[in-house]
Amino acid sequence: MKLSSKILITICLTFVSLFLFVLYFLGYPNENIAFLFSDQKETNSLIPKPKQKSSLVFSILKTGEAKTLEALVIEGGSVFKIVTVAHSGFYIQHPKGNFLFDTGLGTKIKEQFQVFPLYLKLLMDYQLIQTASGQLETNGVKMDSIQDVFFSHLHWDHASGLKDFPSAKIHSLLSELNNPKLELGYISSQFDGDSVNWNPLEFQNKPYASYAKSLDWFGDGTAVFVPMKGHSEGSVGLFLHTENRETFFLTGDIVWRQEGFLNQKHKPRGARWIVDFDTATLGEEISRVHELLKVNPDLQVVPAHDHDVQSPLGFYPMLIGKNK
Repeated sequence: MKLSSKILITICLTFVSLFLFVLYFLGYPNENIAFLFSDQKETNSLIPKPKQKSSLVFSILKTGEAKTLEALVIEGGSVFKIVTVAHSGFYIQHPKGNFLFDTGLGTKIKEQFQVFPLYLKLLMDYQLIQTASGQLETNGVKMDSIQDVFFSHLHWDHASGLKDFPSAKIHSLLSELNNPKLELGYISSQFDGDSVNWNPLEFQNKPYASYAKSLDWFGDGTAVFVPMKGHSEGSVGLFLHTENRETFFLTGDIVWRQEGFLNQKHKPRGARWIVDFDTATLGEEISRVHELLKVNPDLQVVPAHDHDVQSPLGFYPMLIGKNK
């Protein structure tokens, strides 16, 4: 039985439309990011050295992972290359006190994840490895020794373990709670209730590199928080100066792959629709970090989900930045 020409045309148009939509969803044509910081003086992007010799080291707590196409985590990525997405928290150790920056997947992640609609479950599927609290306890760290837990932002895969540290002060920008909708990646059960000891982050009007505001947590320049724009209403980054004189920048989810900073590329358009707060200001932030890398060639940027950056550094209990 022959198909009529009208049916054939309809089928062809449908396939072409789907193909074009998939290309658009993946980020073609790519979102343009202007070189917003390229005309500033280089000195504005120089990262200050600590005020004294650093004794800071840190570890990456890989709590889970997922396998996906590179095209689904960065604009222009390959549809033929599989990459690993890490769900990590960071354990910072300093003589004045130890703290966490993000927790990754927590002890209640299975039930927390069930609240997502099916399409988000499919897009955000994960494999749990071991929670941050579990890893620390296994290595002899008592939970009540963690007095402070900071968050780059409160999306589900960063804040899942928030309540696993009941004695800790929880630090986040208040703006993170402005609009914590499920469809934007927030699970309210992870951070609601009276049991959470909120201590909102407040930045000081002290410039740090190209950031107008900052918070020097220990007062010695070894752990400095900065506000980062675009991914969520209250995203935060953390500069670390380690014992061996290396400098790291933990950037949360501004990009998912380091190549986003190196080549000034966003996440794929479809991902931005779901997880990013404001594409324009996010582009400014990507441009800012791109410039920081140009001016500070020894800077090591560590996106929260980039397994290819994190794996060579080593995972907990490996200490990063320790003198050998």
